[in-house]
Amino acid sequence: MYKVVIADDRQLIRAGLHMLLDSCGLYSVAGEASNGNEAVSQSLALVPDLLLTDLKMPGQCIIEGVRLLKERLPNIKIIILTAFDESEDIYRACKAGVDGYLMKDTSPEIILSTIQEVMKGTFVFQPKENKLY
Repeated sequence: MYKVVIADDRQLIRAGLHMLLDSCGLYSVAGEASNGNEAVSQSLALVPDLLLTDLKMPGQCIIEGVRLLKERLPNIKIIILTAFDESEDIYRACKAGVDGYLMKDTSPEIILSTIQEVMKGTFVFQPKENKLY
């Protein structure tokens, strides 16, 4: 079972992701965070296999957090789940070392299959058109 930290500034999104992950039996949600600082501190404290995080939240910039986490926890997988597909954000996220980049309007089935692929070591990027690369 993979240990996961979910980070999003909206509690409803966190709850939905928690339910989605619980539904398939492969993931254990170890912690939740509502801002960038909490996402980083929860991840450092809990050492999850996966951080599933929003891109734009209050507190520390998650891109800087990704760099720090990848340095301190080299085996962590990080997927950004966001409403923003601006090329600069995508470039910065990829350069920081994210393992996946998904849009929030992605279907639950695609979110789960993407997480599975990322956990196997595949990088997955999904632009708004819902095409996977």
